[in-house]
Amino acid sequence: MSNITDRTAYLRGLAEGLSLDKEKGENRLLLEMLSVMDEMAQKIVELDSDIGELDEFVESIDSDLGDIEDALFGDDDDMDEDEDEDDDEESEAFDENEELSFDCPHCGKTLQIKAADIDFDESPLCPSCNKPFFPDVIDGEDEEEH
Repeated sequence: MSNITDRTAYLRGLAEGLSLDKEKGENRLLLEMLSVMDEMAQKIVELDSDIGELDEFVESIDSDLGDIEDALFGDDDDMDEDEDEDDDEESEAFDENEELSFDCPHCGKTLQIKAADIDFDESPLCPSCNKPFFPDVIDGEDEEEH
């Protein structure tokens, strides 16, 4: 940006070298334009400096934020590996043909149910005491409200 200030200084030197009469209208206009150009050039230099400082500050904040993200969430590479492991565990965890065992909370009888046959909207009934294995929590809350 010093190029702009150098150029305005050069123009100012040319104007002084011409010994322009400040009383003539056109000369007064030229000199005032040079003055405005000088102020604009100085303001541009100041803004450029401020932008440089802000850029350094933002880079510092970005670096600090990256450190915090790494501390909280680990590296991105580690996250990808963890996600792959979680996907493998989930696929292994749910097998539709797997039989699950549940003990009746009322009579203690064990019931075997295939994972695919579980209806999450209804609780299976115990074949011995005919009571639900998993009493519906929402029904229990409704009863307390009445």
